[in-house]
Order: sequence, then structure tokens, then C-alpha cells
Amino acid sequence: MASDRITIRQRIDHLISGRLNPDEVEVWREGITMSLYISLSQLAVISALPDATDNPDFSLPWAIALTSIGLVLAHQVAFRMSSRLLNAGSELHKNARQVLVAQFIGGMTVTLIALIPALILGNSAYFLSLGLLFTYVMTVGYLIARSRPTSRIRALGYVVSVAIAVAVVLYVKGLIDH
Repeated sequence: MASDRITIRQRIDHLISGRLNPDEVEVWREGITMSLYISLSQLAVISALPDATDNPDFSLPWAIALTSIGLVLAHQVAFRMSSRLLNAGSELHKNARQVLVAQFIGGMTVTLIALIPALILGNSAYFLSLGLLFTYVMTVGYLIARSRPTSRIRALGYVVSVAIAVAVVLYVKGLIDH
């Protein structure tokens, strides 16, 4: 019996093939955008946290969960408002609900990436959670670079440029503490 399972590579190939209709493209773009936004925001927030290992009252899992939930909910409210503003009769666009679901799934997926180690290891998961979020952003960067006909070396160069951009964002965020 042949397997009907679709591999991750096949899904990625389908997404970047250009065969998606404009509504599907928007839904996927919004979900991926939200996952990247939450990842970058969490990287900035977590890296700016005080040394949690010295503070028994601080909870890394709560900080991750509440930050993500707050960001996702704020974005959902903003999206609903802007969507209604730009559509006739203040109605949501026909695929707005799909976009909202994609944004929620994208945001919650990366929340879990950072949260699960913190739930298991507590505050000592600080660097692991940061590393997983950073790895997620770099992986998406690599997939972006490889979606074109380019070499692995050039794709890795793109990933390095994304890593530098992330480091600059974290540095600027860190200036607030000084």
C-alpha cells in the first residue's frame, strides 16, 4: 500500500511553487510572519530579562507564555480593526478568519518552541529557549534563501546576514537597560 503522507519538503516545495491562489498565499504569509514576529519579540524580551537563576520569584515559563499571549492577542485586535477599516461596511474580508487562525497558530507554535523547555527545566532553560527561537528564525531564513535557485553557500550567507540583523535588534533592545 502506497503512503499518502506528504513530506515537509513536499509541503515547502508546494508553498514556494507559485501554485497557491492569492488567498492561500496571504494566509500562509500571515502565519509565518506571526511566527517570526513572536520569535523575534521573544528573543528580545527573554534576552532583556534579569538573571532568572538568582531570583526564585521569577518564572521564565510565565514570562514566555504571557509575553506571547499578549503579543498574539494584541495583533489579533489590530488585525481585526485594520481589516474592518479597509473593507466596505466595516466587514471582515472573506479570508480574514483564516488569516486570524494562521496568525494564532504561527504565534502559538513558536511560543511552544520556547515554552516547553522552560516548563521542563524552569529558569535554567533560559539559553535553550533563546537558542531554539534563534534556530527557528535562522531555519526560516535558510528556507527563504533556498526557495530560489541558489547554492547552499549563498543560502548560508543569507542566514548569516539574518543572524547579524537579529543581533542588531537584540543589541538595540539591550540599550534600554543601560
